[in-house]
Amino acid sequence: MLAMVAACQPASRRLLLLDLNLSDPAALEATAAPWHAAGYHVEYRRFYPHLTRADLTRYRTVIILGGSEPQALSEAVTLGDLAILNEWVNGEQRPDGVVVLAYTSDGRNPAGSLDRWIMNQWLAWQGAGITIAAQSLDAPAVPLPRSSLDNGGFAPFPAGLNQPLQVRDPSQILARAPGGAFVAATRVNAGLIVVAGKDLLASAGADPRTRDYLVALARWTRRPAEWAGVRAAARRAPLRLASAPRPVAPHPPPLAPPPGATVTVLPQPVMPTDSASPIAPTWIARQGMRGFWTRFTPQSFDSVLGFVDVAALNALATVIPVQAIADTVTTRNFWRNAVERLQTTSVHWFPAVRLIDIPTPGADEVDRHGELQPVPCGLDSLFWRGPLRATYRTLARLGGAPARAEVVAGVAVDLDSATMYYGGAGFCDVDYRIGLAALGLDRAETERLAMLPPTERYDTLLERGLLGRYFDTLQTATSERARALRAELRRMRPDLRIAFRADAMPADWFSIGLLQGFSSADAPVLLWLRAGRAGDSLAVYRHRDLYALSAIRLEPDRNTFGANEWNRLRPLVFGAHDGFWLDRAVPDSVARMIRRVTR
Repeated sequence: MLAMVAACQPASRRLLLLDLNLSDPAALEATAAPWHAAGYHVEYRRFYPHLTRADLTRYRTVIILGGSEPQALSEAVTLGDLAILNEWVNGEQRPDGVVVLAYTSDGRNPAGSLDRWIMNQWLAWQGAGITIAAQSLDAPAVPLPRSSLDNGGFAPFPAGLNQPLQVRDPSQILARAPGGAFVAATRVNAGLIVVAGKDLLASAGADPRTRDYLVALARWTRRPAEWAGVRAAARRAPLRLASAPRPVAPHPPPLAPPPGATVTVLPQPVMPTDSASPIAPTWIARQGMRGFWTRFTPQSFDSVLGFVDVAALNALATVIPVQAIADTVTTRNFWRNAVERLQTTSVHWFPAVRLIDIPTPGADEVDRHGELQPVPCGLDSLFWRGPLRATYRTLARLGGAPARAEVVAGVAVDLDSATMYYGGAGFCDVDYRIGLAALGLDRAETERLAMLPPTERYDTLLERGLLGRYFDTLQTATSERARALRAELRRMRPDLRIAFRADAMPADWFSIGLLQGFSSADAPVLLWLRAGRAGDSLAVYRHRDLYALSAIRLEPDRNTFGANEWNRLRPLVFGAHDGFWLDRAVPDSVARMIRRVTR
């Protein structure tokens, strides 16, 4: 039915969303929502994030969400993509085409991502007069009331991490910050180019002012008559790609996407489900999650407990080195001393481990380039039956005494390494063998694909339209292994809770499979996120049997707990999420302000 509705949409209303990080559709709900609200029919093609000639006639607007190469695993813009983008704003097939380039910001790497570098070269080739600067800036954006986008509002709005844009003419600026433009546009013939950061486009759920601006921007792109105030492109430069951070792939644009590269309509409709809602434990239902994530050191443990007490937090996760997690006399004494100090508080303790620190005697994971990654092969039985199982069992056993049940509430895992390395990986021999077996190919074809070297596995599956089913298989297999481990741990300790920390909403096959396997309606996982609106995403995930209670990280040094600011944040913290968490202690004066925070 969705395909029939999509086919009836006029091309002027269709928008193609491509994400070179291959993010899960649920992670792009906030990005797509403003464009949907502005009247666009948003289609997301996840497992073929490159442009084809058929896209020129099917869609009027395309949004390219840049990847993270070479800092992290992702797809990247190709020469074929640049050729289609050139036709999008200069060709006859799409005379009023709109191209939105959304670059990736990385404050840790001034050199920038490969896609940001390529975008700058393409903008110069088009004579756009827009350059994405190297330095990053975390500041609110300010609409320009007298810009071409004259209905974008007046008040500053949260915009995430962005790179200031250098523009040739002030008429190109649609929103700015103290360090330069944050949103800029250029007319190219009858078409339009818009440049903004991925963080900004994904911030619609962070604040109503941000959403209002993004909806106004999306509506503006549908009204060519209002583009007249934007300076037109001029002085085109040659396209120079020889000095790219990584070689730009000379992938020619195909006529159409491969048959298996389907699209997902965003935002996804949240259909009624027979699945039960996740049941929150009493201490969360009453106060909401009020967590603190830190590293464990014996010298600082008392000061950490002092801060938790002053701020009236109810959950504490402390990262413990894997080498210290062993069922020995020393660790039992450590556990006993820590629990005795925690019993004088009302905090629920989650001893934590970093997933990347858990050793494995098996093979390493292999990424899309055929290169080894510093994490275990995701489906290697030696990893699941060996160190991963031993780590969880030890933590569950040491915290399982009846006297400690109310103190040691469960186990916490830092998922950042999984989201960083598994998203563009999954091609070690074990993964590849399991994934191929589930594709339903004939025996000869399966044997032919099985002979491919690691460097060719990803590209072959991508071009044949098999990548989506392949990753679904890996995710299902991970979920089955996690479910078996969870059943074993629940037999040891029925009340055990599992908490996960992640900078962003987990979207890779390994993390989603892990969350699915460890969660259930009666014992949902606790998901501590750095930023983002998780309510809609979690509703979508519930259809995949993933049950989670989420908390959002707050940053007290930004005056988060001022009266006006907290009233604005309350619907996000206790509406879209089930509470908040902090990643560092703050002065007692701020801690007392946090103490007064209620649902």
